[in-house]
Amino acid sequence: MRLHAGRKTIALVGAVVSALLVGSGADVATADPTEPAFAPQSIVWPTQTDGYVLGGVACGTENGTATCPAEVLATHNGGKTWTTAGRTHNGLAKSGEPGLTSLQFANAKFGWAYDPYLEVTKDGGKTWTQVPVPGGDAKILNLLAAHDGTYVITSGCEIGTGICDDRPLKVWRAPAGKSTGWKQLDVQVAADDHVAMDAEGSTVYFLAAPFVGPGRLSTIRNGSVRPTSTVTCADAEDATMTDLATNGPGRVYVLCMANFGRGHSDKTLLVSGDGGKTFRYDAIPGGLGLAGQLSVGPDGAVMLSTLTASLVYNRPTLSKSWRIDQEWLENSEHIHDLVQQNGTTAWVVERDAAYTQNTQLWVSHDAGASWQQTTLVPA
Repeated sequence: MRLHAGRKTIALVGAVVSALLVGSGADVATADPTEPAFAPQSIVWPTQTDGYVLGGVACGTENGTATCPAEVLATHNGGKTWTTAGRTHNGLAKSGEPGLTSLQFANAKFGWAYDPYLEVTKDGGKTWTQVPVPGGDAKILNLLAAHDGTYVITSGCEIGTGICDDRPLKVWRAPAGKSTGWKQLDVQVAADDHVAMDAEGSTVYFLAAPFVGPGRLSTIRNGSVRPTSTVTCADAEDATMTDLATNGPGRVYVLCMANFGRGHSDKTLLVSGDGGKTFRYDAIPGGLGLAGQLSVGPDGAVMLSTLTASLVYNRPTLSKSWRIDQEWLENSEHIHDLVQQNGTTAWVVERDAAYTQNTQLWVSHDAGASWQQTTLVPA
């Protein structure tokens, strides 16, 4: 089961956009109009039946800018019903501000809310504990809740200051089920590198890549870093890597895009069966959208989201053909948190709850062929 990828891809592609501009289904119910609506922000499925959604409800202040602590909804029957599990200590974060933006669970009980702050739960989201950023750094940029431990990327740059060129990023690991005992790993990550990581059992694949050019793929087993290999996109000098996924022993997927402009890019999927030693290149037809997040199901079904065109490309299991449903969402909406629950059901979030209560959760029950809005109303 692919764990939630976090917000790393959104930050990377957001930088691309800025540069170009400078140059089984949830119940659909009607919420009580007297109660503030729950605005989904991040969704994760640690198992096919256990799902969690991080979101928020705007507080009733005169200027409308204050936000309550974020809420976490939970389902334990595959999405048929949802309940309010609990509240975090912090609210949802706007870009460059304190708070939380993402959610990950290693299993049905142990999970994290993060970016840029860090909180942990050990009881399925009922109670949350604030956790200091490892090493005394200022913020969490990325997190992977793997079965063998938790991996985080930290930055010493103060919240709201952007990238500090003289401060490389740090990689830390805590033992499985623990929020203490962090150990810094010997993985070199430049201050402006984009990091993508995913896990298969006790093996973590860790990709660090510059804005353009080849990336460095490391394999980490039980906290021990193995030799690094080079990953190169089809257009080696003009391509950027946006995400990485794994769905089985030795199976590694990397998403590249090149020749990107306003609302279009050439997208390529790199596929390896030997742990990243060699890759084959699969061109993805259709130029609409900048490549975003990548999700690969246990059965090999591939989905990828795009920014600026608000599309989800998908390739079903055992198929060589890609599908794009272009009618389910208006162009240029921000979509993120693409995750597959099982072989047929996938989810994605539209817009950011820190900025608007009008966020939407979309679900597909036919492996991405069509998408429908769904509303989560706690029972």
